[in-house]
Amino acid sequence: MKHNDAWSLYWQGGHQESCIANDSTEDQFILSDIWQEFAVSLAHNSAVLDLATGNGSVPHNLLSFNELLQITAVDRADINPQKHIEKNSLLQKVMFMPNIDITHLPFNENTFDAITSQFGLEYSALNLSTSELIRVLKPQGHFLFIMHHKDSEVVVPARAKVQEFELLFDSGILEGFEAFLNAGINLQQLNTLGEKVLAEHTMSKSEAITGQIFAAIDKLIQMKEQGKDIAELIKIYTTMKSRIIAEMSRLKQLISASLSKVDVTALCSSLESMGVNVVFSTIDLPQERGVLGWKIKGTKL
Repeated sequence: MKHNDAWSLYWQGGHQESCIANDSTEDQFILSDIWQEFAVSLAHNSAVLDLATGNGSVPHNLLSFNELLQITAVDRADINPQKHIEKNSLLQKVMFMPNIDITHLPFNENTFDAITSQFGLEYSALNLSTSELIRVLKPQGHFLFIMHHKDSEVVVPARAKVQEFELLFDSGILEGFEAFLNAGINLQQLNTLGEKVLAEHTMSKSEAITGQIFAAIDKLIQMKEQGKDIAELIKIYTTMKSRIIAEMSRLKQLISASLSKVDVTALCSSLESMGVNVVFSTIDLPQERGVLGWKIKGTKL
């Protein structure tokens, strides 16, 4: 599945945040504090470009602390944050632009006073996107990027989730259910397969993934027994499977996009060679519980 297809499905599902642990309120507060400090440092009416914006989490945070900012928000995915705009009047003034490749930004040089990104820039080809964002940033313009850390509380669980998805696909349960829908095996044979999968000790199983997939299969079985049209059931199942594949693709992209200290050091060196002052640090969680990500901040000379 293509990069932007998986993310288009994710954002169209109505998510506000993309990469915080279990929609953690604590994570949201940490990120909000970072964006508050940045927002109040900007002059009123500053032109801000938010890269890989999703459904506008960063614009929401920035405008909560500096309502006069003029924000343009772009994403390569086919975003349509209308639901969030209707609920949040602050987002009504944001110019959202879907299907924008940030390695080829459609803006003139020296257009923006500030550029931001939260868990988004690192998904791009950084050698191309960084030169583009520096191109459209005004001299003395500021940027702040929050990026994935390879050992963060977001990335480490993502690895476990991908492994669980892959084990489920390898187990044959989805193929077995397809065979059941097409009368290739009977319900007893499908149940036997399901019991074998659940009893497999080497397979990681969670309520959020294995539990929900088995619950969805059980519901479709009930619908078949109630006489629901098979073509309709196959359509529902195909949609479900597509969403599973999309979520697995999204998580693999997240893992691949995460950065080590060596990666971030190299990125900052590259930015410096383009004529910026830049510093980076980890975003640490309270009580030494690990890290949330990287914070990279700088100014174009």
